[in-house]
Amino acid sequence: MTCISMFNLLTKSYSGIRAALICRRAVAAVEFALFAPLLALVMVGMYDFGYYLNQSNDLDKSLRTGAMLAARSSLPLSGTVETTIGNLVKTGTTDGSGDYVVPGWSNTSAALSLSTSTYSSGGTDYDVIRLVASVPYEAYFSGFLQTYGIATITLNAAHEQTYVGN
Repeated sequence: MTCISMFNLLTKSYSGIRAALICRRAVAAVEFALFAPLLALVMVGMYDFGYYLNQSNDLDKSLRTGAMLAARSSLPLSGTVETTIGNLVKTGTTDGSGDYVVPGWSNTSAALSLSTSTYSSGGTDYDVIRLVASVPYEAYFSGFLQTYGIATITLNAAHEQTYVGN
């Protein structure tokens, strides 16, 4: 190779590199390729957070319904009535034949407690029924939370209802 052809080769290479650096046609595609995984991660997180809020809301509503039933039952609550209330809170049916309202009820660590107490106000005593639930959250994308070191999340909810009677 002569000096002139080597110079031509370097000039052409330099021109090609310079042209590639100046060309901006593929910038959007490269930027999307870099940010697409982050965008997907945020979208999955938002979906799972919405699923958490939905389960929390469903648990709250089911406790409210169970407390309303307990407030209209005779005090002290019998074992049969407590079982009916538990079924209503967990499955939305009084006989327990429905699917769980919140998927975490199938977990053995889920707990539901029912208690009654008396409060006084202005010299009048009021009976109050209190339902408290602790249910493990079952994520829609179960591996997503574990990947980031979040082992378990527990939904905790309580509802109180003044005794109304039959």
